[in-house]
Amino acid sequence: MKSILLTTTALVAFAGAAAADGHTGVSFSGDFTLGFNDDGDLATGFTGTSIGDNDGFYWEGDLNVAGTMALDNGVTAGASFEFDIVDETNGQSVSSDVVVLSLTTENAGLYLGDTSFAAETQWSAAGDMEADGFSEADGENVLRGDLTYGGIDMSLSVTLSDAGGDRVSVATTEEYDQVSFGASGDLGAFSFAVAYQEEAIGTTGAYDAATENGDFSNSEIYGLSVGTTVAGATVRLAYASNETADENSTGIQVSYPFGPVTATVYYVSEDDGGSEDNYGATVAYADGPLSVALDYDYDQGVNKVGLDGAYDLGNGLTLLAGMYDQSDDTGTTAGVSNSGTDFYVAGVYDLGGGAELLISYADAETGGAIDDDEVGGPDYQVGTTVELSFSF
Repeated sequence: MKSILLTTTALVAFAGAAAADGHTGVSFSGDFTLGFNDDGDLATGFTGTSIGDNDGFYWEGDLNVAGTMALDNGVTAGASFEFDIVDETNGQSVSSDVVVLSLTTENAGLYLGDTSFAAETQWSAAGDMEADGFSEADGENVLRGDLTYGGIDMSLSVTLSDAGGDRVSVATTEEYDQVSFGASGDLGAFSFAVAYQEEAIGTTGAYDAATENGDFSNSEIYGLSVGTTVAGATVRLAYASNETADENSTGIQVSYPFGPVTATVYYVSEDDGGSEDNYGATVAYADGPLSVALDYDYDQGVNKVGLDGAYDLGNGLTLLAGMYDQSDDTGTTAGVSNSGTDFYVAGVYDLGGGAELLISYADAETGGAIDDDEVGGPDYQVGTTVELSFSF
């Protein structure tokens, strides 16, 4: 469960401001999922404990509420909540997450809650860069301000609590952690992005953002990237430096469309005394009902090849298939070789009215290729899955 802690004066005044005369809009949406999975431990190379998120029947439902009010002074007050209301226990204590409160104008905004950090909001990389590991928000309470001026988008943010709801101030005299800044925009024929985050406090009593959120980095990091278009090709150069780890990355990425095909290649020079250079290429085809993407990456000594395809039959049914192959000599994960091939086949049928039926089968040989049992571009569960979902 995540909680919002209203300690910032500007947003404590939110409730009073929203009471002013203005136009009010409230929207409700939700989703429900009922599925069956035959257990991930049937996947090739895995024995014993299931690696899947689900074993047998599973179900869950969420309700989303969003409200806005246009105030008299050109400011719009907003609030959005996601409520987890139903799970396999046929009910649960109603808890809210992904909560965001906001005050916005045409060119500025102030956000508090489960919202992105400034650096991740504005940064644009050039390929797979090791040194640009800017913190990515996932449950923290973040206070962020955005401003657009002269065609340039700027953001500034701080962290108020970690994803477990522990305040920065619990064990320190500081009220916030890790100032983050980012800006992006166009200057003539060139686009640019700059980003910076200061070194985080780390573990202080109950507060520990890096432990609560694996995508949070305690390091001081800055980056600069510039892009332009040359003879129809989009080119981006980027440099990032992790000052805490004394590592830096310099990358170039080129993307060129021809007909229904878009080809993208990148190369990143890594300078940290240990990391290998990264490089890769992607060829994506999309024309009518057929889309196919072939991706190759050489990532720190690991060869990765992914192929994803989808075909829309036009009667509401879409067929999908793909594979992922990884060649890795670095060892094993949980006793499973980091080298091998994963594959999936699936069909998705649009039932109308926001409902769809999914039938998929996924097999995984590569322990290091699995992220919480997800296989392929669509992130299917290992094993056979039949899932009905609808949204409203």
